[in-house]
Amino acid sequence: MIGRALSLAVRTLRLYRDPVRYFRDQGAEIGPEVEIYGAHLFTFGSEPYLVSIGRGVTISHDVDFITHDGGLRVARAEHPGAYLYGRIQIGDGCFLGAHSVFLPGASVGAGSVIGAGAVVSGKIPPGVVATGTPARPVKPVDDYVRAKQHLWLDTSGLSAAEKRALLSRRVPR
Repeated sequence: MIGRALSLAVRTLRLYRDPVRYFRDQGAEIGPEVEIYGAHLFTFGSEPYLVSIGRGVTISHDVDFITHDGGLRVARAEHPGAYLYGRIQIGDGCFLGAHSVFLPGASVGAGSVIGAGAVVSGKIPPGVVATGTPARPVKPVDDYVRAKQHLWLDTSGLSAAEKRALLSRRVPR
């Protein structure tokens, strides 16, 4: 019992210290310049070696990669070999919104944005914003960027105090 608790603590510490390295060590293919926020031990599922993440991807809080169809468990009494697995592939330069879920066989083309809470079960083309359950493309990324440009606030290079002061003044209540 103490051994399992200690193992869990060590794995959790490794995850929080460097999530990219942790998941690479589990077999996930993760390109350079990838950022992972708010990960947990099973963010990359029980088969992380079936997940490929391209270069420069941002993975937001509580994103899940599910590489198998666990629902088939209900059929195993009659069909003991009822297991289904699928690879998940994320192209270069994507942004994966908070609480999004990627199911077996999901793929996202380069430069796409997956909205918060989206469930991706198929192929999302490159350069689009996709939202919903199931996720569907709703607009090109260029249209999304243009529509938000007037709202931008450049906080790069600001200290935490300077950023807070700017946002307190400029973001409406």
